[in-house]
Amino acid sequence: MRGSIGIVGGVGPYAGLELQNAILRHTEASRDQDYPPVISISAPHSIADRTEFLLGNTSVNPAYEIIKQINDLYSCGARYIGIPCNSAHAEKIFTVIRSGIRELKDVVLVNMIDETFYMIKNKIPDVKRIGVIATKGSYKSNLFTLYGSHHHYEIVIPDDTSLQDEIHNSIYDITYGIKALGYLQDIAAGKINRAFEFFQNNRINT
Repeated sequence: MRGSIGIVGGVGPYAGLELQNAILRHTEASRDQDYPPVISISAPHSIADRTEFLLGNTSVNPAYEIIKQINDLYSCGARYIGIPCNSAHAEKIFTVIRSGIRELKDVVLVNMIDETFYMIKNKIPDVKRIGVIATKGSYKSNLFTLYGSHHHYEIVIPDDTSLQDEIHNSIYDITYGIKALGYLQDIAAGKINRAFEFFQNNRINT
């Protein structure tokens, strides 16, 4: 259906589901027909890991497969398209995506990082310093620092390498990581809480 919302849903798979759930939760509806049309493609097997690319562990830029999936969504009628993945918005990936879909004139590619900063600005305008909990790929690419600077925020990341490793593992570990399980398991929660303690000790919003 033309004008539908499109989701590149395999980056990661649970993030795609959460985005669609969020769309439903934030829609005022009293019947099925009141909800917006949503088209989601979840093909994680075909998209290279964003963090591995940003860390230099693979030369395969995931942008090109994401572009293909955006074109598939477009062919199905999607015109407002989101990619629920922080690291996919890193410059080395996102600029390639934007360039690759420039011929799709009537597509709105929603930038989730920009939208997050807009929300912070509107909801808590007094905030000036923001702490970020993310993968090592996002840290290394300066993703949030660059976006934060554009929006006039000071971005703070843990300066302890071991703490960065713990945060990364809480996301990526194959036994307890959020990507593997789809939820915040106790071990991962403990590591995330240590990150919160770091930010609280430094009087930083997260």
